[in-house]
Amino acid sequence: MGRRTLIRTVGLVALCVAFASGYELHARSVAHSSAPAPSVNGPHALRRTVLADLEHHYYRPLPPAAMHAHWVSGMVAALHDPYTEYLPPALYQDLVDIEDGGYSGVGVALTHGHRGLIVTASLPGLPASKAGIQPGDVIVSIDGTALSGLSYADAVLMMHGNPGTSVRLAVRRQGVDHPLVLTLVRQPVEVRAVSSRVMTFQGHRYLYVRVPGFVDHTAEHVRSIVENAHDHGIDRVVLDLRGNLGGLLSQAVAVSQVFVNQGVIVETSGRRGHTALYTANDTAVPGLKVAVLVDGITASAAEVVAGSLQRARAAVVVGTRTYGKGTVQSVWPVPGGGALKLTVAVFRLAGGVQVNGRGVRPDVNSSNRPTTPADETLEAALATLARG
Repeated sequence: MGRRTLIRTVGLVALCVAFASGYELHARSVAHSSAPAPSVNGPHALRRTVLADLEHHYYRPLPPAAMHAHWVSGMVAALHDPYTEYLPPALYQDLVDIEDGGYSGVGVALTHGHRGLIVTASLPGLPASKAGIQPGDVIVSIDGTALSGLSYADAVLMMHGNPGTSVRLAVRRQGVDHPLVLTLVRQPVEVRAVSSRVMTFQGHRYLYVRVPGFVDHTAEHVRSIVENAHDHGIDRVVLDLRGNLGGLLSQAVAVSQVFVNQGVIVETSGRRGHTALYTANDTAVPGLKVAVLVDGITASAAEVVAGSLQRARAAVVVGTRTYGKGTVQSVWPVPGGGALKLTVAVFRLAGGVQVNGRGVRPDVNSSNRPTTPADETLEAALATLARG
């Protein structure tokens, strides 16, 4: 396995690991990179490799506590960076499997908390969402084992299992006195790159394109769908990035190029002044009217697309403010079969606009009310395009 660069937001279980480890954007595929894993094993080899990777590639100077820590866990903890972590072999393999387009799980995005695993997102239609698990819930035990004394990696691994197996979760929720005890059945989850359909609204036809994650060939599928619709006289497009947890930077740039014809899409900057500029390439499908749907889970690679289209005035953004994940991660194999995921850069949109901690603010604010089955954000986007 080789190295992989990410700009991600949760790290589908995290996209499985994005769900397991946070929001991110991947600059390139882990599975398809060519760097070999170090062949020397042992705790000292692991520490030396991790320290060398951090010293050479981490986007900020290392604090002394990280440099002098005796164990990898201490080195990573000293950074106080939720997106830099050691991935044990099982989690690293999950990351590779996710990039291949699927995983088995219950469909929650997780981050580390003092009492257990904090739910940051719950994918619609999957076991966790069907059971009522919500963002902000804290999973405090799994199959009777308390999580407060476990490492983040060990806790996440307990969530994993074969399709059809059950997992019992105790969940703390703010305002509820006692934990909710839920039994969920793991199921295979296919991370579909793109889905689409043609809709009719106020006498016009619209192309609706749903992108849940930026995996290999996402941009190729988006371009083919949009060009085919354009050839059949459909020039109004709704690009749905709600719940999109990120993915490959290369795919985010290429999707942006379907809609943005000229100018800067995104710029990344890392330590020691290294920068990379990604621009449009005069290949945009002409004459489109585009609305991009976003929400508070839209992050990282999805924020690159939403933000670049907004900055280029190539689309109107509809929904709620996005997550605000503006850093770039890379994954490097380390001795023992695991990997180090570390932050290597930050990214900014055209004009130096920062996303990290700020998100992309919509042009039209809209959110769906839980009391109605209607997709009010989609309706707001259709209405906006109808007026254009």
